[in-house]
Amino acid sequence: PCGGYKYRPNQCSSAYGLAQLDCYKEQFSEIDQAMTYFCDLIDELPGIKSHRPPREEGYSKGGWYFPLAHYAPVEFGGLSNVRFAEAVNAEGVFCGSGCNRPLHSHPVFHDMDIYHQGKPTRVANLPDGLTVEQIQKPLKVANEINNRIMGLPAFKKYNKDYIEQCAGAFKKVVAHHGDLMKGIEAVVEKGGYSASKMVAKS
Repeated sequence: PCGGYKYRPNQCSSAYGLAQLDCYKEQFSEIDQAMTYFCDLIDELPGIKSHRPPREEGYSKGGWYFPLAHYAPVEFGGLSNVRFAEAVNAEGVFCGSGCNRPLHSHPVFHDMDIYHQGKPTRVANLPDGLTVEQIQKPLKVANEINNRIMGLPAFKKYNKDYIEQCAGAFKKVVAHHGDLMKGIEAVVEKGGYSASKMVAKS
């Protein structure tokens, strides 16, 4: 009802993809080495814990698509991940705040009239006298997750000095986080719905 993308590759893209598969193991190995080293460095910091399989289990994060870390505001006096990320970015290193928005809050589940019934599908078939508020349960973890996640830089090459430099930016912000508590912080809407930020309306 709201369109979409098939993402079918053309022949040229398919040929490039097949050729790249020959390089995959070598590229993956270097990416894994670089990201593992960076995560080891930031895991030494308080309040930040990289999101990855336990090393003793012998697994890795594959291609490390969209690397994330857990962020504990309580370790930084309540400092938000938005303010923390802004400070790291000011050091010239990428750091994101949040991840995907909770899927249950997507407009398709609230506002969209999928079957053209004249009202949002979510409420179109409720029994008389029953409201959404009566059946909706609070999802506290899902609603809070964006405040406790941060995006990490993604390294494709194992450049030890550069990785240490980037980790140093995180270390600097951790050391001076108290200075970031000054002033009023603007409310920032974090994340999108996966790759799409489309707002579906009826």
